[in-house]
Amino acid sequence: MRKNLILLILTIILILGGCSNSKETTETTDTPFFDIQLNCKTHTIELIYPEGKTDVLADEDPSIPVKSPNGKKAAYISPWGWETLSVLYIVDLKDGSKNALVSHDLQNQPKEVIWEDNEHVLVIIGYPYGTICIGGNIYRINVTSKEKEALTNYDTYTQITDLHLKEGVLYYNGIQYTDEEYIHYKVYSNQITLSE
Repeated sequence: MRKNLILLILTIILILGGCSNSKETTETTDTPFFDIQLNCKTHTIELIYPEGKTDVLADEDPSIPVKSPNGKKAAYISPWGWETLSVLYIVDLKDGSKNALVSHDLQNQPKEVIWEDNEHVLVIIGYPYGTICIGGNIYRINVTSKEKEALTNYDTYTQITDLHLKEGVLYYNGIQYTDEEYIHYKVYSNQITLSE
């Protein structure tokens, strides 16, 4: 009788242990493998391996990387600054791969990026040169399919320079020129409801 009780207890422990191990395996495969950071001393973006080793992903004054809500992807712009031809990159933190999502041309470049959800980023895209074109318009871009949708369609007299998302509402700021020579301007703010 005692032998059967010990076998029953061991069987229960093995079953429970197997269940907890399979749960841990599932959770481990869902968690990102890599991390990402801006190294402020070297002005580089580094991909961080689990054991602590780092690889430089960008070394031309990149923006601070922003992670998707689930932490599985990150986005950054490099180089990032005034009158630079920038590219928006998406990094998969599960395998460390990096892909260009939005490249520049002579008329447009990415200037700011935030995540809308795990599959879409919101990007300010505008003219890359000159002192009057400091911002641009806002686009929603699918990071997998690269489909792009314009959320604003301002002319050059309105320049969006900053955006943030809170509870499904996109708030944005910028400037609005008040004369035809692009000399005088006022601060401009607006918002768009993205989800109901």
